[in-house]
Order: sequence, then C-alpha cells, then structure tokens
Amino acid sequence: MTAKPLRSAVRIAFLTLTMAVLASHSVPAQSLEITPPDEATIIGKDLVLKLALPAGAGTDSGAVTVTVIATAGTGAPLLEEPYPLRAGDGPGQFVWSAPTQPATHPGDYDLTVTVTSPAGTATWEGTVTVDFGKDWTAERITYFIANRGKLIFFGLVFLGGILMSATPCIYPMIPITLAVIGAQTQEKGAAKGFLLALTYGIGLAVVYGIIGVVSATVFSGITAFLQSPVVLVPIAVLMVSMAFAMFGAFELEAPAFLRNKLQGAGGSRAGIVGAFVAGMVAGLVASPCVGPFLAALLVWVGTTGDILLGFWTLFIFGLGLSALLVAVGTFPSVMSTMPQSGGWMEQVKRGMGLLLLYMAFFFVRPGLVLPAHIFWPVLGATTVVVSVFLGAFDRIEMTSNAWDRSRKGLGILALLTGLWLLGREFAPQLLPAPTVIQAAPTMVAGPGGDGTAVAAAPLPEKVQWEKIHTGENVQGFLDEKIALAKSTGKPIIIDFWATWCAYCKKLDKVVWVEPDVVRESLRFITIKVDATKADDDDMSAVKEMFRVPGLPTVAFIDSSGRLLHGKTLSGWHEADEFLEAMRSVE
Repeated sequence: MTAKPLRSAVRIAFLTLTMAVLASHSVPAQSLEITPPDEATIIGKDLVLKLALPAGAGTDSGAVTVTVIATAGTGAPLLEEPYPLRAGDGPGQFVWSAPTQPATHPGDYDLTVTVTSPAGTATWEGTVTVDFGKDWTAERITYFIANRGKLIFFGLVFLGGILMSATPCIYPMIPITLAVIGAQTQEKGAAKGFLLALTYGIGLAVVYGIIGVVSATVFSGITAFLQSPVVLVPIAVLMVSMAFAMFGAFELEAPAFLRNKLQGAGGSRAGIVGAFVAGMVAGLVASPCVGPFLAALLVWVGTTGDILLGFWTLFIFGLGLSALLVAVGTFPSVMSTMPQSGGWMEQVKRGMGLLLLYMAFFFVRPGLVLPAHIFWPVLGATTVVVSVFLGAFDRIEMTSNAWDRSRKGLGILALLTGLWLLGREFAPQLLPAPTVIQAAPTMVAGPGGDGTAVAAAPLPEKVQWEKIHTGENVQGFLDEKIALAKSTGKPIIIDFWATWCAYCKKLDKVVWVEPDVVRESLRFITIKVDATKADDDDMSAVKEMFRVPGLPTVAFIDSSGRLLHGKTLSGWHEADEFLEAMRSVE
C-alpha cells in the first residue's frame, strides 16, 4: 500500500473515532422533552418548565445546568433570574422556573432551552404565552394606557363605574337618593330634576376623586383602610338610621338652622348645594365597596404618585358609579305628571328600609367587624322581629287580599330563617352533646438537639408568628432572619398587615388557622410586619424591596435567602392558594 492511501485511511479512522467520541458526549435535541405550561403564564408570576432528560443524563440537579433564552418581536424583557433547579417526579426529571418581570408585555415568546448534563448538551425550542390573566393590576393598567391612550382608558374607567353601579353595594343608596333628592325633584320638572340629580352624582364623584389624591400621595393602604371598622361601623350606623326613617320612626331632615338657610333666598342655589352635599355623603357610604377593578386603580394610582391623574381617574370612575343614582334621582320628576301614589308607596319605603337594615349587617359581617358568635345571633333576632312586622302572626281572613297573604308568607319565611340563625349558635349550648369518639390530636415530632427523637407535640391552632412593627428597624430585623434562614436551611414567610386592614384580619381568622397551612408553616420562619403606622424611610425601603402594592401582602423567601417575587400574594386569597405557594418554596 502506498503512503497516500495509508494517510487517507488514517484520516478516515481518526474522523470516525472523533465522531464516535462526540456522539457519546452529546444528546440529540429530540431526546430532550420540555413540557411548557398548559395555560398562559400570568405576568409577574413564575414561568415553570418541566424537563425530562434522556437515560444516562443523571439525576443530580447540581450536575445539570439549564439556560433559557426568551425572545419576542417586541424585544421586551420576560424573565428575571431563575430559581435553583428542582428535582421532578422521577429519574432524569427536573422543574425549572423563573419569575416573569412585572414590566413584561403580553404575547407569545420563543424559548430556546439549552440543557447541559453529564450525558452532554441538548437544545429545545418552543413557544410560551404570557398574559395579565383575568385580574386588573397596576402593570396591566400602565400597559393599557401606553398602547391605547388615556382617552380610551378614561372611557374604560367610566364604563367600569357604570358596571359597578349595578352591584349590591350601590343598592342601599337608592332609597337614600329617593328620600333626599327625589323629594326635591318631584315638583320641579324633568330638566330641573336631572340637574339636581347630576349635581348629586358629581358630589359622589368628588369623594372618589379625593380618594384618588390620597392614594397617590400619603396612603398606599387606602384599599384596605376603606374596609376597616373605622369606616364600616359609622356606615352601618347610618344604614340603620336610614332604615328606621323609612319605617316612619322619624323624618330625616337637616338641622333647622341649616334647613332654613337652604330654603331662604338662595332658592335654586340652595337646592344644588344640598344635592352636592348629599352626593358626597353617598360617596362616603359607597366607598367601602371596593371591587377588583377599583382596587387595581387605587394601587396603580399609588405607583404613579400623580395627584392630578389620581383625582381625574377616580372622579371619572365615580361619575360612572353614580349613573344609576342620577337616573333614580331624576325619576320622581318624570313621575310628577302621573297620579299621586297611594298606599303602595309606603310598602315600597318599608321594603327599602329592610334593604338598608340588612346592608348594615353586610358591612359588619364576620371577618370585617363583628365576631361570628355575636353577628349570627343578632342577625337572627333581628330577622325574627322583622317577621312580626311582615305579618307572620297576623290572622288571614276569607276577605284577605293576595298582598296580605303574600306578606304573611314572607313573614313566616323570615321567622323560620331567624330561628335557624339563632339555633346555629345557641343549639350546641342548649342540647346535650352527642357521645363521640375523639380522634387523637395531630402531633408534630422532630429530632432533639443530640439527634434523638423527642416527644411529639400537638399541632398549634394557628401559625406562630414573630412580629415587628414600623419604626423598629424592620430592614435590619429581616436581614438577620434571612441570614438565619440560610444557616438553618429554612424558608421564610412574611405577612405585611395592619390593624385597620379587614382582609388581614380575615387571613388570621380563616387562612392562618387552617390545619394544613399550620402544618406546612412549621418548616418556615414566619414573620408578621405590622405596617399600621405611617411609613418611615426604613419601611418604605422594605416595601419597595418586597414590591408591596397594598395590604395584605404575603411574601416568600427560599432557604438560600432569595426573595421569590413570582410567589408573592397580595389581597385576599383562599387557603388552598397559600398552601400551594408554600409547598412550592424550598
């Protein structure tokens, strides 16, 4: 064999050997399986990918690195720094996740996932969808304005107010509007009636505008404050007072000196001033009814810090909210040309009085103001009294009309309901308790200091919190706890709350006492940050660090000391949602 063919054979053998070596250290792209989320990932939450590596890739997450490159036509950022890779359900299976950035634009993103393991390198390409989800957030509002403009945004805000005016929160204002505005408009014609009713609506809108200014300046917790006992109890008292006025117990009038002044030479102007003031009172009464859209508006206004924008946004929302009440206030003037109402109108007033009475209970319901063991008996006793006035014990004669019979039927139904409400609280105390076999209490065991087992302890009734308050160097306290978490390998839960925050109290009464939640909390360092006082520089920095939009906000830190923004929960959430978030934190 000549030298030339020999060199060619050596080269071929070398290339073959090289390709074989490379093949033994690389994984074909198609052998890597990536499972993207089934649904669109919510912006601000975690993007989660499930990885299934081929056989031989190993099961040690420390020996596997994952690089994810996300690209979109807009070039907008998508992901923050990813969390540590977690083991999946089986050999070669892993879970990769990273929080999406709050400023992310919704849309489809192309992903390139590169996985390096002891078996080699593999690449997967696919598409994921991110969106804002069904809820309105401050980021969603900012994105909407940037793409649609403020004019369309204000139109949407006005429409949102109109839609919210159809909720039960506005119903109590209908009898108040009829009593205060309707009486003035009935004899002044449709045009004058509409003017007074519109002035009434503007008064309501001004209150919401002021709330917008407050939200944009000094009070980031305005949403929760509007649902605090400080606000709700006076409103409930007003509801009860208005109810008795509808029942005929007294005439609801302004003080004599003010009434004389308004009815003096001012005439038309006095009526307009009175309507405006009545509208502001209506705005105060309606303010605790904070729906998801309004809550998002208040949070967004707080992030802008723009006083004028805050005022006009909430003022326009208030105009939409008052639309139904403006119509109700105008209606009596339209009806002035019709025959005078008879006894049926008195029945309507009493019905409105009942509505006001039960709305007062709605404002002080358990979880907001009154404890359940007081609320339900009082509601039951009130319902029994109402049944008497409805005619539950009246005698029905052969000559009784359909209305009398219907009223008695409603009275009997109210009586049974009231007795049931009373019985649900008092029956356990009055009736002998049945003999039952008591289950053993849930126990929690753990190792002693020398590694030996210690006696099991009963499961606590609620999550055990360490508490710190505004003005007590919250940042330094949290830094110490994060360092402790790193040294002990324990994650952290931080609950930002306030004494005036209704949903914060509801979390304590409903979520933080759930046995599964309590049991899961035992592996966490649990901290409550009391933000009742006005923020100082230290608390402002803490809230900015944890991205606290309002109260309550529950944040999570993993055992490596990393803040998990994608798992933060703000506002009210059910126990199952908290449990899911807690179980995903390592």
